[in-house]
Amino acid sequence: FIGSSTTPDEAYAVSGSSARMESKYAVIAFAAGNLYTGQFGKIAGVGAELDWGTPFTSRPSSLKGYYSYAPKAIDRVKAPYENMMGQMDKCQILVLLTDWDEQFRINTTAGKFVDIASDPHIIAHAVLESDQPTDGFVEFDLPLEYRDFERKPKYVVVACCASYLGDYFTGGEGSLMHVDEFEFVY
Repeated sequence: FIGSSTTPDEAYAVSGSSARMESKYAVIAFAAGNLYTGQFGKIAGVGAELDWGTPFTSRPSSLKGYYSYAPKAIDRVKAPYENMMGQMDKCQILVLLTDWDEQFRINTTAGKFVDIASDPHIIAHAVLESDQPTDGFVEFDLPLEYRDFERKPKYVVVACCASYLGDYFTGGEGSLMHVDEFEFVY
């Protein structure tokens, strides 16, 4: 119904092209503009199944890059987020290092997501969330918080979205995020 909510953008970039993510509403559901490491599984009900993670065995200290954000007020909500109506949307950049035995299967329709606070397989994580509009690209350096320095990572997840509650079909239609020049710092 909505086509792609993530596209390359050569006209607006730090160098080369950036990833452009815009949150949209289709006839049946709200979809956050997003990108992530892993694969798209399939459409599941009004949502999707996503296989999060790419094989990765290093221990970076941070993720560095650039983002720009133009948030909109939240105008699409689904339980239990009705109280968010009218609040400013937020973008999110998330990094996870895990020792999962396989990719994690997200199912947005069934409400199956990674529980960052209690998943024992998460070795390190970092998150950037902001509801502030930027004037062009802003550089960030996001330090990873390690929970364990002994276990070796098997997967990395880097996920970005224009509406941080998009997995829950909640956000601001038209919230727009660009990301560019990501690199791990060691």
